[in-house]
Amino acid sequence: MQACCQTTTAEAGKPRLRYLVSLGHASRVRGRKLIAVTHFALRLPPHQTRLVALAISYHLSRPGSEINPDTLSDYVHGLRELQGRIDSQLDDESALLEVTPLQTVLLSTALSSVVSELKMYSTFDTMAGESRRPRSTAPGFDDRLRSLFPEVAGDAAYASQLAEDMTMLRRELPSARAREMLEEERQAAETARARRNWWRFWKR
Repeated sequence: MQACCQTTTAEAGKPRLRYLVSLGHASRVRGRKLIAVTHFALRLPPHQTRLVALAISYHLSRPGSEINPDTLSDYVHGLRELQGRIDSQLDDESALLEVTPLQTVLLSTALSSVVSELKMYSTFDTMAGESRRPRSTAPGFDDRLRSLFPEVAGDAAYASQLAEDMTMLRRELPSARAREMLEEERQAAETARARRNWWRFWKR
């Protein structure tokens, strides 16, 4: 069932991200109950698809990025499971990516981190000169960036334009709603846990 659909307006003729929210598209078993899982279906133009692919690669290159701080174990559904999906659609006219609220928040954070890298890329490129010194501390970032955006190899300043594009993309993500959903899920889990503890107390 589609709960809502939102399309961002085009700016200066550029195609923008589009998304819709689907409820109950997937489910997971919790005990004996089937729990509906909300997904955001993101429709990405080619340029934004490559920006997302870059952000996911950067995220996965950072140690511990897929570890849930609450459980200290890997996320069941983090960004790792999205990498293959986005890479397989890099040459398509548009990409469709279904993400959970958690993945939406992780992606937003990854985009923000890459924006910082891109803003400094030209400066580090100038410092590196003709050497093979990496322009980023993130393993593999240089190669991935130049693979997705070959223009950077000829003009390092193009990275600054990519930073602006990525900033716009991040603003278009339904991050606020995703965070609200995660908070609602957390509160629901706490309520359920409190009820279980209350029941165990009165069973004694």
